Amino acid sequence: MKKQSAVLVVLAVLFFCSTSRANITNVCYDSDHDGAFVCTPWSLSTNANVVPVDIYGDQHSAPGHLILNVLTDSPDDPTLNVNNSIDNETDFAWTEFTVNLTMAVPFSLTNVTVGLPLDWHVISYDPAAINTTSNFLATVVYDTGGPIPNGGTIDFGYSVHFSGSPAYTITQEMIPVPEPARLVSWG
Repeated sequence: MKKQSAVLVVLAVLFFCSTSRANITNVCYDSDHDGAFVCTPWSLSTNANVVPVDIYGDQHSAPGHLILNVLTDSPDDPTLNVNNSIDNETDFAWTEFTVNLTMAVPFSLTNVTVGLPLDWHVISYDPAAINTTSNFLATVVYDTGGPIPNGGTIDFGYSVHFSGSPAYTITQEMIPVPEPARLVSWG
């Protein structure tokens, strides 16, 4: 009898956990149209609690901004897996790349990665967004490889988990840092 009760409890917990997450019903993104970051607008209608988003764009100056809008069927906790492939179209080589993520609600980051260049790494990131009084902010810093030249690419990604509303906006601010030689004034 105890075994049957335990099995029923486990099944009830699994059922509750599988039904307590929100499904993402729509995702769209675009740049903020200031010319610093340029991408083709994209949208997806779906019905899943974990949704992958692949972003391809060109960074012409800093900072560049990508705006992601997410709609869900409830205010529970969906996950957005964001994968970026950003081409360096600036006139300088990048030796560091900082990404600031902001939302109006608390959120967390997991699975923070960099795929290209192969010798780059995640130097630091905020697993839980920090309340700045105007929004919530998490920062990711990519670094330690050889410079990314003009025409080169950085591929990076993260999973963002959030809750509290059925409509969300995520701003991804991208700041490439020039190699130190470019910072020296030759006056």
